[in-house]
Amino acid sequence: MSAVTDLWNHTYYKAIRIIATCVGQWPYQTGKKLVICRIVTFSILSLQFTTQVLAAWAHRDRFVVFMECLSPFLLDAVAVIKYVNNCCHFKTMVYLLERMKYNWKIFPKDNGLHMLHEHSAYAKKYAAIYLSQLWLSVFTFIAEPFEKKLIYHFLYPDVHLPKKFPIPINVPLDVDTWYYYLWATISLSKFVRITLIGACDLLYLTFAEHARGFFKALGYVIENIPPHDESEGVDRSFEYLRSCAILHNRAIEFAEHVRDVYLWSYLGVIITNTLMITGTGVQVVHNYHNTEKLIKFTINLTTQLFHLFIQCYTAQRVMDASFDLKDALTNAKWFNASKKAQKLIPLMVMRAQNPVVITAGKMFVMNMNLFTVVVKTAGSYLTVLLALQ
Repeated sequence: MSAVTDLWNHTYYKAIRIIATCVGQWPYQTGKKLVICRIVTFSILSLQFTTQVLAAWAHRDRFVVFMECLSPFLLDAVAVIKYVNNCCHFKTMVYLLERMKYNWKIFPKDNGLHMLHEHSAYAKKYAAIYLSQLWLSVFTFIAEPFEKKLIYHFLYPDVHLPKKFPIPINVPLDVDTWYYYLWATISLSKFVRITLIGACDLLYLTFAEHARGFFKALGYVIENIPPHDESEGVDRSFEYLRSCAILHNRAIEFAEHVRDVYLWSYLGVIITNTLMITGTGVQVVHNYHNTEKLIKFTINLTTQLFHLFIQCYTAQRVMDASFDLKDALTNAKWFNASKKAQKLIPLMVMRAQNPVVITAGKMFVMNMNLFTVVVKTAGSYLTVLLALQ
């Protein structure tokens, strides 16, 4: 990293910074820019809300259509939960970003810094994959009304299909006259919703992967304890391990701050995701013979599962990294250190045996087991709903 002051312009963080800035989620934005971005974002999001309410009420007696109307509400719930959570923890997020800038100056190039680079590059790669998946789901969602029309335009030019929308809507307007304006409004609103969710998740992914990189860098440093030389006036191995113990506490503090930021929001996200996966699963089953809708809902279901997977897998990686530090301590050449330094090893091992975990509302540990439980629960709900029809 050439200059820490230019950290957020580095390739690891530049895209995340730009996307978060566009939706008013970057903690370093000025107050004026934050207000403008948030007003524009919520103005766009509110355009679709009224039509969603009217459509849900109009189709309340039609189960499949009502479930299709319900999905946008659940997506709105996820966006609002993440957005409000980030706003409530804005100062903490600034603190985390400042700690990240400081952490880049701690490790030497030949002793741990490469681990921060490795995990920052990992976060960048998965952020790109995740955001691409989100935007792909938006594209398939908004393009669904035109897929059959394009096919019929070339194969059956005399056949005119009725105009449809990506979601059921109910508006007091002439649909034929205002069709493309309404479609553009729905598409823009959907794109902003997904981008807002993606920006919040990319910040979480950045924080969590930095925490993991910090633990891994510390483990690399511990495994390279300098041997004790009695001829030296200073006990280098003790000072070295004492610095490692301080860094261990700093890594734990950073990871715990990340946990506290997302503590309650992830409880809401887990519940909402379970319902959303169930509802989309209903749509996939009922549109099995409708190719356009099947493609749309299958990709949406994949995106919802991937969204949940990213949350749980990233938290699992942080937990594993904090727990694996005990292996670095036991694998280190502690026998070459001074007796005074060796007394620090058991204390650090005892602390590493209690890994840092990211939880959802102090009720669920965010890990791959939770991902499995949520998917199974959604599958059970889906089975019950299909049986009750």
